[in-house]
Amino acid sequence: MRFVCDNLAVMFVAILTSLLAWLYGGTRTDVIVTSVPWLLLFMFELIIAFPQKARGESTGDARERVWAAMKKDPLVWTALGFLLLLAIPFANNGLCVNCDRALIALGHSPEPPVPFIPFCVDRYRHLGVFLWFAAAFAGMIATKHCLRRRGKRLMLGMVVWNGFALAILGFVQAATGAEGPLWQKIGNVANATDFFSTFGYPNMAGDYFTSLFAISIALWRRSVDDAAYERRSNSTDMKKSAHGRFWRKHLYLVPAAIMFFAAVNTLSRAAIMLVTLLLAVSFVHSFISFTHPLKRSEKVRRGTIALGCVALVAFFAISSLPDDVQREVDTIDATEVLTRVTGKGQYHVRVATEIWKDHLLFGVGGWGYKHFCVPYMTPEEYKQLQVVGGINVHNDYLQFLAEHGAVGVGALLAILLMLIVPVGASWKSLAAAARFTDAKKAPPKPTALFALPAPAFMILAGVTATFIHSFGDCPLRSPAVLTLLFVSLAAIPGFLPKKETE
Repeated sequence: MRFVCDNLAVMFVAILTSLLAWLYGGTRTDVIVTSVPWLLLFMFELIIAFPQKARGESTGDARERVWAAMKKDPLVWTALGFLLLLAIPFANNGLCVNCDRALIALGHSPEPPVPFIPFCVDRYRHLGVFLWFAAAFAGMIATKHCLRRRGKRLMLGMVVWNGFALAILGFVQAATGAEGPLWQKIGNVANATDFFSTFGYPNMAGDYFTSLFAISIALWRRSVDDAAYERRSNSTDMKKSAHGRFWRKHLYLVPAAIMFFAAVNTLSRAAIMLVTLLLAVSFVHSFISFTHPLKRSEKVRRGTIALGCVALVAFFAISSLPDDVQREVDTIDATEVLTRVTGKGQYHVRVATEIWKDHLLFGVGGWGYKHFCVPYMTPEEYKQLQVVGGINVHNDYLQFLAEHGAVGVGALLAILLMLIVPVGASWKSLAAAARFTDAKKAPPKPTALFALPAPAFMILAGVTATFIHSFGDCPLRSPAVLTLLFVSLAAIPGFLPKKETE
């Protein structure tokens, strides 16, 4: 019971981040509108009443500390400013020239009452988008201010094990021939394989499990570092059996393996490439880190063993790929990737760009692209109208520009920079300090790469994978992915040296 009371804030944030994935990835507006307001109410209660306490700190002192820090944090005010931009269109609603033709024919003007401020044409859909960002920012702010360093790590661990359950659910659904998420048939999807677990779109599922793979590796590396520290300090870790010490160090490799295969089995080609790249990066980074203190002959011996094991696993993995996964892998090529990233194969990029040029500052509101795209299409493009998935640009950056304008995207970029820049500053400081560290304790070379703690490096690598994926698809249109991205960035200070963050 004491654990629950001390970690209420951790559980609130973990529930918010995890539940969005169970709610069909957060993509169903009807589910989001009826559930997320309650989640936000609980999060507001958390921020007011139950922040994590420091050692020797009373609950009242913790509240005062959190509120004082929030009032001075530009991140909080920028997030609230962006939400204010999204709130204005509820009172400034226009008509859709494509779907409100009957009203326009009766003489109603399609223009909003005040055309030069933020507006939308579908309040209900726009409310869904508003709740996406409200949930993501609530989780981000609570993670940064209401969770202590250990709480940030514990929260990510809870999210990872929730993802483990989601992945197992996906494999069970595939084995039982489910026709849609949670065994519910997807009415507007022709191919029953275009889903995985609770996600109705494979690229969103692929990015979600790819991100969780990176976080799992981050937590594994932290567990290894903690075990090494306890061994050096002759703490209670030495009293445990070898079996107990092994699982204490390597337990997170279990969800990491499951997340990898889940990302592959989503049949998202981008996820297959990115999670494989993350696996290679984590392997090389871990191998260099673990063998750094060893003699050259021992490095060569362990390197040969490691490469042999990797080759063996790769051989069995490739030879046993399911037919549908093998089909997706066979279609991956450089030309296909370049076409998808540049948008040359579809009309969406051109249309979204034209919409943004006409609504430069504030865009056309949440889900506005769906309502505005048809009038901007040429007759030839209209003949090739994308029915399934055509309401998204398949480039998150252009869709955010078209729907939220330069001001909205500028605010989002500022929020991301306020999360990433402090980590970069700590990275730079740690790299500079490593030059004056004893050779036996110094990180491997290149020092600039290995100075940042491995868990923080892996979380940044997972976030980078999402940013890359967003150039050619729409993973950030899933609130589950969006919230995981902001929360994981806000949790990075929990893996940095204490003197760098507190």
